[in-house]
Amino acid sequence: MKDDSHKRIEVYSWMNSLNDVEKNRIFDASEILTYKRGETIIKQGTLASQIIFVEEGIAKLNFQTGERDTTFSFGMSGDFIGLMCSFVKKRLEFSAVAITDTTVRIIDREVFENLIETNGNFAVYIVKLMSELTNSVVHTLITMSHKNVNGAVATLLLTLSKLYKSAKLQIPFTRDEMADALGYSKESIINTLSSFHQDKIISISGRNLEIMQESALILIAEKG
Repeated sequence: MKDDSHKRIEVYSWMNSLNDVEKNRIFDASEILTYKRGETIIKQGTLASQIIFVEEGIAKLNFQTGERDTTFSFGMSGDFIGLMCSFVKKRLEFSAVAITDTTVRIIDREVFENLIETNGNFAVYIVKLMSELTNSVVHTLITMSHKNVNGAVATLLLTLSKLYKSAKLQIPFTRDEMADALGYSKESIINTLSSFHQDKIISISGRNLEIMQESALILIAEKG
């Protein structure tokens, strides 16, 4: 009899390329771990020895150079974390931190690799997925590095809205954490959010946020 975690994972598109026997191999070669908000899921510099899949929650992916910690992507329910780095058998050059309570499935890499070797449709899907992930990360790093604080905050809010699939959401981190993620001061983040609120682009109270003018936020994200 399948448990609830099996039912959850079977709704994801990457499972469609696997037959029942192959799915059971994934289930048998994996374990479920739960992380509280703020806990580290992956520490930068650890060996890439497993496949990590987010079943519930949201995590931020950070790259640290010197004293600067840059958030370059997010992983949420249905996403792999660091899939494009998982087969190099080297140390991971990023960290992953839960920004909500997060449940992940840790999958044995050898079993995952074997399915890629033996199932052509699955292999093609994973290659395409890794290409999309790489392109997304490169795009984010390039665009964010050229944005001012208004553009960076607007981009982050639009990303969160997309992750939550709603214009109304609860920001999953503090102003300090937003500042660290975007590379600006806490005061700059607060002033920008206040300005967006005064201009009725967003409505914000504490961590509760509603995007009132999505088109205006998109324009700021593009031009900022």
